[in-house]
Amino acid sequence: MILRTAEGQRGQALVIMVLALVVLMGVSGLVIDGGNAMANERGVQNGADAAAEAGALVLASRLAGATTPAGGWDASINAAILSSAAANGVTVEAAYYTDICGIPLKTDGTASLTGGGVYDFVNAKQVGTGMPNPTSTTPDCPSLTVGPTAGVLVKTHRDVGTYFARVLGINTMPVGAITTAAAGFLQESCAASDSEWCGLLPMAMPVDQVTCDGSNRLIDTGEQWSADGRTVYRVPLCSNAAGNVGWLDWTPKGGGTNELIDQVNDPTNPAVPLPSWQFITASGNPNATGLEAAIRAYDGQIVLVPQFDLTCNPSHNGTPTNTTPEINTSPNFGCPAGDLGGNGSNMWYRIPSFAHFRLCSATDADCQNAGTPFGAYLNGNNKAVCDTGNGATSCLVGKFESIVRTGTIGAGVGGGTGNSKAIGVQLIK
Repeated sequence: MILRTAEGQRGQALVIMVLALVVLMGVSGLVIDGGNAMANERGVQNGADAAAEAGALVLASRLAGATTPAGGWDASINAAILSSAAANGVTVEAAYYTDICGIPLKTDGTASLTGGGVYDFVNAKQVGTGMPNPTSTTPDCPSLTVGPTAGVLVKTHRDVGTYFARVLGINTMPVGAITTAAAGFLQESCAASDSEWCGLLPMAMPVDQVTCDGSNRLIDTGEQWSADGRTVYRVPLCSNAAGNVGWLDWTPKGGGTNELIDQVNDPTNPAVPLPSWQFITASGNPNATGLEAAIRAYDGQIVLVPQFDLTCNPSHNGTPTNTTPEINTSPNFGCPAGDLGGNGSNMWYRIPSFAHFRLCSATDADCQNAGTPFGAYLNGNNKAVCDTGNGATSCLVGKFESIVRTGTIGAGVGGGTGNSKAIGVQLIK
């Protein structure tokens, strides 16, 4: 009798120990798997950010007046969001249209808010179901007054697999993120005090700092320009070769130097998505007196200058050089196989960013100290100014105020005076 009681107690203890072990493993699993889920939060947030920015980039093109894509803007925005989310390993639960303040919009373009000012996602217009009706209302974020469609709010999640928590029947843990990105005119880029036009000039500068060797050939230093607004740079014009300053042709091919000078004197400010391929009519220095005078008319002002990082020469294999390479496709960023790189003019340059470049003037103290009272020295006889130990005889001189790497540069209304505005994309929530 006593033996049976002891055996029963040992059996009960064994059951308790097994149950305790299961509970312990479950609790440990929740801690370990919970930590793993938390470790995934940053990745999910990055995926949500990228998806929202992808949608807002399409809205930036729309804002800049680009041609409506096949299938319409809504389908293009939706495809961009889903493609970016898939590339980053997150699932889009829903995406909604917002104004510049990030407030969701209803189908009629009004604010999708509850009486207490909380987002009303039930009635908000989802991306992929058509865009909200247009409105001309001026947005006012503090008062919750919404304006036109300018952004997207994206909800994403990722189901993170568990390890130990499976003993409790928990196979995955959801990790979610919400991000809003909006496209708009960069208000600080073209202030009225900067210039009348804030002109978009058809001259492409390298992304990296460059110099010339003793034979007047270009050397890439591998260092990017500092956009501190104080450092005076002499951007050298070496021999005619890819990697040098290039002169853009907005309407390839034709016009030459005369068109170039006209575009500097009176910019037409076409919309330029980032990134994109642009045609170069000439690299290096065309030694045109009229061009130097045209650029010097902007001395002391901020101009928008494209920056390039790659060249493409599709002409040697029979492809017409006025056929724009497809951007952002693989391989070679859309440049045909075997055509990436090359030298000389009549080529395509890849533009991934724009610089806001303040040309030097006689009244700029920094330029005075540098001994460079003008923004352009293009006649090939200015070694005393342009030669910083590299043999350059021509150069552009000024200070980089900022660099724009996303969005679209183009004409529009907003952000100061004039006909050219920088359109950017920003995460706002």
